[in-house]
This record gives sequence, C-alpha cells and structure tokens, in this order.
Amino acid sequence: MSASPLLVLDIGNTHVVLGIYNRSDGKTWADPDSDPPPELKIRRRLATHSGRTADEAWILVKMLCIDAGIDPSDIREVAIAGVAPKIGMVYTELSRQHLGVEPFIIHGEAPGFVNLYRNPRAVGADRVCDAVAGFEKYGGPLLILDFGTAVTIDVIGREGEYMGGIILPGLHTAVDALRRAAALLPAVELSMPDKVIGRTTDESIRTGIMRGTVEALKGLIREVKAELNAPDAGVISTGGMARDVIPFLPEVIAHEPDLVLEGIRILYRRHLARQSEAG
Repeated sequence: MSASPLLVLDIGNTHVVLGIYNRSDGKTWADPDSDPPPELKIRRRLATHSGRTADEAWILVKMLCIDAGIDPSDIREVAIAGVAPKIGMVYTELSRQHLGVEPFIIHGEAPGFVNLYRNPRAVGADRVCDAVAGFEKYGGPLLILDFGTAVTIDVIGREGEYMGGIILPGLHTAVDALRRAAALLPAVELSMPDKVIGRTTDESIRTGIMRGTVEALKGLIREVKAELNAPDAGVISTGGMARDVIPFLPEVIAHEPDLVLEGIRILYRRHLARQSEAG
C-alpha cells in the first residue's frame, strides 16, 4: 500500500509555500527515493499573514487538497520548515487539531546534516533544506543562491557539510528600505534596465538594485570559490525573484524552484529512517 500524501510547508517571512507529495511506488516515506522520485502533486504560494488562525489556514489547505484531487483526511504526514516562528505555530496547530498529526519540525540541527555554523540553530530552516536538497542532487562543493526576502548564498563542502554563507538584502527589501528612508522616491516595478546609466529616478533605482545585486553576486561567487580553492564549485539558484536575475548570472548552472520543499521531504525521510533504525 502506498504511503499517505505528505504535506510540506515552507514558512517564510513573506510567503508560505505549501506542497503535497504523492508516493505511488508502494514504499513508505522512510524508504530511499525510487526512480522517478516522489511527485510534487501540487504547490501553492500564500502571503505570510500574522493574523491568520489555524482554522483559516486549514480552509486554505483543504482548498489545496481539492485542487490536487486529494482527500484532506488522507494526509497523515506533515513536515514544516519555517523562519517565522509565530506563523509556524499556526500551521503546527493546524496539523495537530485538524489532521491529528504531530508535524516534523526542521531546524539547524537536522538528521544527517553536518552544520559548521558556530551556532547551528542560527541557520534558518529554509537554508538547511536548500543545502540538503542541493547536495543530494548536485553534490559538492556547491553554492546555492536563494532569492527571497533576503538574498542568501549557502556554501556546501565536498562531503555535504554546511560551511556557512552570505546574506544580502532581497530585491524588494532593498526597494522598501529606500522608500522608507527617502519619502520622495517613487514606487518601482523591478526589472533589469537596458542601460547602466539611468535617465529617470525609476531607471536609476532599478540599475542600482538589479545590476548592483548581479555584480555583487558575481564578485561574491568568485571570492567564495577562491576561498574554498574550488574553481569547479557548482552554483544553483532558487527563490521567487531568481528568474529576474539568473539570466544575467552565467555562473548559475541550474534553477530549482522547489528546492526548499525537496529538502523538507528529504529531511523527513531521514527522520523516519532514523526512528525506524532506533526501533
């Protein structure tokens, strides 16, 4: 009998991404991936809302299930990665009250994850998931660019160890910061300008943020590879704003939009496998 659907939740500062995985190969979620791997049946992105209750969140999850052709009562597996603890508690409560499931919560000290940060728990759960999924698919050394509320670069060693990373303001975060600091600056719809020298305030802001971010990333990628003495290190990207930037970053060999969700699924598999081994 196939495993029940797996609900995965990536709870960020700006969005909550919900996904449902199906496994139709007759194995459990603790078993190694088959070929092809479990299917991400559906994926939806919601605005992070601090006032949302567990009951309201449950309505959204039920709608997600209906879209996927899944009976919500069939979900017996839930895994959560979150960097917004208050919002995370809402979805933890949803899992407990409406599904009767104690969710697996991911943090910086995850199963089978070697974290070299001085304080492992200071690494956001989304970055842990990026690192785990990225290394499983591409090996190391590897640089992962994640374009969200912040732009992060996570550095993975040859053996899959998390070596640390870099954090920059996200593209929209930078625009919002400019507008808060300078009231006369206009609202800007971010896109890559055709020329470097802006002839309007709008063009000047877009050049500074879009081209400035690209050039900063190019330089940081170069310096990280030099520090690792690993010119062969791969570079991949993920995150909602990546599509606007990666065409200008030839260093990026692949874009993985569901990297965090994949990492959640992989870490949940490892967690179950470890429980099974412990008896």
